[in-house]
Amino acid sequence: MQCKEILVPSKIPGMDYALNPYTGCSHGCSYCYASFMNRFTGRRESWGSYVDVKVNAADRLRAQLRRPRQGTVLISSVTDPYQPIEAQFGITRSCLLLLTCANLHVSILTKSDLVCRDIHILKDLPSLEVGLTITTPSDALSRLLEEGAPPTSVRLGALAALAAAGLEPWVFVAPLGPYTYPSEAEALFKMIVDAGASSILVDGFNFYPATVGRVAERLRGDRRGKRFAWALANREAYRRELTGLVAAQRLPIAISLC
Repeated sequence: MQCKEILVPSKIPGMDYALNPYTGCSHGCSYCYASFMNRFTGRRESWGSYVDVKVNAADRLRAQLRRPRQGTVLISSVTDPYQPIEAQFGITRSCLLLLTCANLHVSILTKSDLVCRDIHILKDLPSLEVGLTITTPSDALSRLLEEGAPPTSVRLGALAALAAAGLEPWVFVAPLGPYTYPSEAEALFKMIVDAGASSILVDGFNFYPATVGRVAERLRGDRRGKRFAWALANREAYRRELTGLVAAQRLPIAISLC
């Protein structure tokens, strides 16, 4: 597909621009908030089952960067810049190469170890923060709820590689859903620290009707389904539990709750 602009204003706090190299995402995460985008795509398929490639993204970015810009650009807000199709098309990589010559702070967030392919480019960016989203210590639960994304163990390996390269990666635990028990969350925090993260940001589960339905279906017949049902009926209690859990952590790196 062709895009008119690739660098667009962002309403996300702290982000001036968003850069989404793809429309859609093959990770198919059951809790994905970005599924609302389906109404704007003209596609009949369900969100998570298709990806459209913005084949002219680098050309449009080159044109947009002719006018000096400042601020922070998020890669990406409603897709994953390193989902599997990036290995074939390299749209994210092409855009990053252009951004090495721009006066913009680049903020990358992904669930994929493919980001490690571009470590040498990331090091050339004038200003960078790179984060990995990791939501559970369990590969089995990751495969259940994030079926198209690399499992937790692979993401932790990518985190360690980014840290070893001196890029000081952070981790977004989002969502830390109620189907994850507090003891499991604490185990995840330790894994993240051990892999070399610079900080952790935790976000709770957003009980949008579409995401609730998808997650409940994935957890049907699983013991975690009962805990999810409890949180659905007791949202304030779930939030208090999450707040207390994060506040109780004594880690060698910063941890905070959205």
